[in-house]
Amino acid sequence: MKRREGKMTEEIGRFTFCVAAILEKPDEKILLVKRSPDNFPGNIWDIVGGRKEQLENPFTALTREIAEETGITDFEIVKTISDFYWFQTEASRDMVGIAFWCKTNQTEIKLSEEHTEYLWVEPTTALEMASHQIVVRCITKFLEEKKRIGLDKKK
Repeated sequence: MKRREGKMTEEIGRFTFCVAAILEKPDEKILLVKRSPDNFPGNIWDIVGGRKEQLENPFTALTREIAEETGITDFEIVKTISDFYWFQTEASRDMVGIAFWCKTNQTEIKLSEEHTEYLWVEPTTALEMASHQIVVRCITKFLEEKKRIGLDKKK
């Protein structure tokens, strides 16, 4: 317990704030990137994203992460689609974040060393390929939002 403003409080935990993007092309396929073996958790299909830097706003972080991981610089944010949490055993690795639905016409990808492959796939295929809980949650929320606003292919 620590004393704060005259009151006893429990130790305040630490976490990382992250941003992620479901990047969608005009043909409605979305981008998945495969994490390199040494990029924990390795060898999984992921959506684009990463940690927000100190004093960086989430939109700047999103723009930076998309550019760093894919080379895409021309995109628009449609809306936020999900929050996400990933609590781990090491307090410094806990993650809290926001996922955005983004649209792009830029389909040529230049991967960073964090990833080994990329695919543009149907969202339902992406959901089948996803194994990490955050990726599954974000793609699921994306599909739910498209259905909610009447943009899903199944009508």
